[in-house]
Amino acid sequence: MARERVLEKKSVFFEIEVWIKKDCILSEKDSLRLVKRGNREAYGTIVKTYMRTAYFIALGFVHNHQDALDLSQEAFIRAFRNIRRFDLQKPFFPWFYQIMRNLCLDHLRRSHSRKEIPLEGIQDPSREEKDRDMKEALWKGIMELPFEQREVIILRYFRQFSYKEIAETVGKPLGTIMSSLYYAKKRLRENLASYLGIKKK
Repeated sequence: MARERVLEKKSVFFEIEVWIKKDCILSEKDSLRLVKRGNREAYGTIVKTYMRTAYFIALGFVHNHQDALDLSQEAFIRAFRNIRRFDLQKPFFPWFYQIMRNLCLDHLRRSHSRKEIPLEGIQDPSREEKDRDMKEALWKGIMELPFEQREVIILRYFRQFSYKEIAETVGKPLGTIMSSLYYAKKRLRENLASYLGIKKK
């Protein structure tokens, strides 16, 4: 009984602390602490923070608007269902990313054909204005990359993650990320060689 009263007291103090902070912006860690207690409103703020990033990363993987929307939403649902497993001492996005990454991988394994989407409005990795044919060739080149190479290209050039952020997100050493990115760019350049008029060595 004494232990239960102590736990109850801690719970009350925590709720008071949250309400004191209500007029301020809660930190991500505080929001996630509430989410682990089943607070859906707090989870809504987490979703709003990452939904755009999640959508565009999924889009880069599956190259289809509706699939990317469905997969990113499903990832948030699964993350909420499994939030008890999340370690509050660690950042949320790398943990969430692994859930979404697995969903995208499963989707690609099941999918035998991919629907094309309009490319207007999607950030070009080169960040330059190029014609539609060039964008289509670039997309095709990216989609031909092995998943791990496509992954670093998307995170680096679509979402402007730093090398360190990519390493933390995918859970790999920094050197591995730099190497993967080097070979991804090399392979992408080879895939686009005929269109760009680059002679293969």
